[in-house]
Amino acid sequence: MRKTWDLIRPTVVLVLVCAVISGLLALTYNLAGVAALENAGYTEEELAEYGGIALPEADKLVQVEVETEDSALKYVYKAENGAGMALVLNVKGYDSTKMEIMYGFDAEGVMQGIKVISDNETPGIGKNVIENQEYLAQYPGLTADAVSGVDTITGATKTSGGIRTGAEQAFALFEQLKGEVLGQ
Repeated sequence: MRKTWDLIRPTVVLVLVCAVISGLLALTYNLAGVAALENAGYTEEELAEYGGIALPEADKLVQVEVETEDSALKYVYKAENGAGMALVLNVKGYDSTKMEIMYGFDAEGVMQGIKVISDNETPGIGKNVIENQEYLAQYPGLTADAVSGVDTITGATKTSGGIRTGAEQAFALFEQLKGEVLGQ
């Protein structure tokens, strides 16, 4: 029996050491806030880039936690200088995975811009819409009443329609959240 224990003991000790180290690593990971940082949204550089397009008058975007049941809403950001807010939505285009789009609004609810952050749209078709600055330039200056007038692009109606549907949803969310986020 002693010979068997002498053979198994190193394995048991190694498993126990690994379990203790794994537990300490997980504890350190959570105490350091690394998990919270990974779920906090975007880096400051990304926010500056995206916000510079979606909400150009904003000096810096700060994430705001809000209460809503809208599953499309991913993040809400407020401009530190009071220029407005930006909403990041998951929007369905042609691809079954969703486009991630930031819609920017001034304090009065006028759309200031949009930035497609990520997508899996078809190259040469849906991608053309996302990269078409002339098409995307239709959105800045729109109000909630005017967004339905933005035309879809023939041949890429699901992508362009998804962007427009997302804009309509963003306007509704802006109205719902403006008091909580902007204090209006």
